[in-house]
Amino acid sequence: MDGPPGLKPALRRAGHRSPHGSGGGHAARRGVAAGRARSLAASLPSGSDVGIAIRIGAVAGPTRRSFLKAGSAAALALSAQGRARRLFAGDRPRVGIVGGGLTGVACAWLLDGVADSVLFEGRATLGGHAQTIPVLVQGQEIQVDVGAQFFARATHPTYTKLVEILGLLDPDHPDEDATVAADMTITVAEDGAERPRFMSASKGRLWPALAPWNRPALGPFLTLALRARNFIEDGDWSLSLDDWLRNLPVPPEQREGLLLPLLGALTGCSIDQARALSARSALFFIAKPLPRNLLDPIRYDNSLLGTEGNVETLAAHAHDLTTHLGSAVTAVEPVDGGGHRVRNAAGACEKVDVVVFATPPYQARPLLPAIPELDGVAQVLDAFEYFTSQIAIHRDPIYMPGKRRFWSAYNAAIEVEAAYCEGSVWYGALRPVPPGQAPLSLFKSWASARPEPPREEVFRQVFRHPYVTPAFIDTLRRLDGNQGRGGVWFAGSYTREVDSQETALTSAMSVVQHIDPDAPNLRALQA
Repeated sequence: MDGPPGLKPALRRAGHRSPHGSGGGHAARRGVAAGRARSLAASLPSGSDVGIAIRIGAVAGPTRRSFLKAGSAAALALSAQGRARRLFAGDRPRVGIVGGGLTGVACAWLLDGVADSVLFEGRATLGGHAQTIPVLVQGQEIQVDVGAQFFARATHPTYTKLVEILGLLDPDHPDEDATVAADMTITVAEDGAERPRFMSASKGRLWPALAPWNRPALGPFLTLALRARNFIEDGDWSLSLDDWLRNLPVPPEQREGLLLPLLGALTGCSIDQARALSARSALFFIAKPLPRNLLDPIRYDNSLLGTEGNVETLAAHAHDLTTHLGSAVTAVEPVDGGGHRVRNAAGACEKVDVVVFATPPYQARPLLPAIPELDGVAQVLDAFEYFTSQIAIHRDPIYMPGKRRFWSAYNAAIEVEAAYCEGSVWYGALRPVPPGQAPLSLFKSWASARPEPPREEVFRQVFRHPYVTPAFIDTLRRLDGNQGRGGVWFAGSYTREVDSQETALTSAMSVVQHIDPDAPNLRALQA
């Protein structure tokens, strides 16, 4: 599907200036190779320092994504010489960034014009948990987000503003931008049951509110939603989800059989693990986007480029950025006279004035022993607890309710024996249905404890997620007291109470606020 005319201004904004310039050694100028297959990236030797971030190739002709990628690639090949001149023109700091996800790339973009950023990423592409793959389904190529996906103005105000600045979201011309909005309807069902335990109702789908089998769950769900809406504004982060739920005036069977499993599914952990979560953190995404009229739909946006495409577009705007891709950082060492030297496994070495670890704590921790100013910080990073989950992308509706009328955009299936509740996102509810065609048969499912794998599985990935308990929040407070020591900063969603693209971005903003509070891009986001 061709990119619409409305994307062309975004292309010009994303790619009208310089590339990420060379930084000496094996520094890689980042370009986006539109049309190259993912298999090329997979075939690269381990530890190679990749000069071009090889993106997912087109399957069925040009897409919105390929138009953006082509524009970015062209723009990134223009002005390395201009950047090289600026390196010697004053006291601009050089900032070393470890990690090429949203947080790391956002740091570089926020510092654009006031600092020269050097970014190291172990993968051959940028994006981190913003990982996107192309899937061909029913004659369409759909960019599917394996990791982070949804955003809304209520839950992601700063991220939404960033996407608007990049030209990827235009509220005045929604049919011409690179996002699509959808109603987030919800179904919760026991795996294999004839009828769900709960279905959300909205103005566009009123019948679940009248279904006799759904009535016992409607009251408890509304009670949860209304109480949570107030609690997430000023509640105690140290209160566990189990304790918060026990104070709700709902029947125990609904608390244990509906509300707790649903919140576990939304987090991605087991039902027992969900009990220990920080209630304020766990309730955020179900309460914050609630409209004042509870029959109005909960609306979330999705990127037609995928969140990885959004990160690439952001990188295309970071004109003072050098990247080293495809090789993990092996050492961060202090330098006599100030600053640090950052090395990767491929042999690239950069001297920088400031280091930002924009990577999970378990990846940053092995790099700390050589930095004497950070004595004791390794123990803090060790205290952050994570859990793993598996995500499967598939074409068959194996995890959906048996009857199509019970399907929603988000479908949580309770697996009683495994003590898990896991969700499936149905892309057919997230994309407009062209005339004469059926909704997309495409699904993104959490699949850590499913009884069997999908028959038409396209891709599977294992992620590690922050286990945001009250103890986790205590740990991030301890880390906050160590920020900036020895010119080293830590950024990422794990440094915030809620794990999201929004907090990945705002954590980068907090670091840049200390490096240069007058950075133009920082001030643009704060305006």
